[in-house]
Amino acid sequence: MGTINQFIIFKLASEEFGVEITKVQEILKPQPVTKLPQAADFIEGITNLRGDIITIIDLRKRLDFPLDNEGEDRILVVKINDIDVGFIVDDASEVIRIEEEQIVAPKKGIAGIKTEYLEGIAKLEKRLIILLDLDKILTTEEQIKIEEITESHQ
Repeated sequence: MGTINQFIIFKLASEEFGVEITKVQEILKPQPVTKLPQAADFIEGITNLRGDIITIIDLRKRLDFPLDNEGEDRILVVKINDIDVGFIVDDASEVIRIEEEQIVAPKKGIAGIKTEYLEGIAKLEKRLIILLDLDKILTTEEQIKIEEITESHQ
């Protein structure tokens, strides 16, 4: 038996995604967001989280997913290279354990997502879960801009 990791599962449209639980600091209900002028279209704005300003990113827009959501949005607060960022997702529902043997490397263009964002695909009994590599969701340039936004509003 190989390594077992825990993943938080969330939805974007009808697809299930997972991120390693160690990357997620907390899951929030929607927060009031202050829009920023001339921000990238996937940056919703900033919010005050217990005295800390964090940038909120709509993961649906970032990954070019449809924005039609019937469920309750959630914000996954994650740390990307020491920057706290909130990702808006359609729903964050469960934590599951996935064995290393259940994860396959992503093939080019799976589900229309750039494969550089993917850690792999988890093949479970009746489900396929797309595992995201959060450190690669934002380019270095985007991370620097988000850090500047955050620092200028502290």
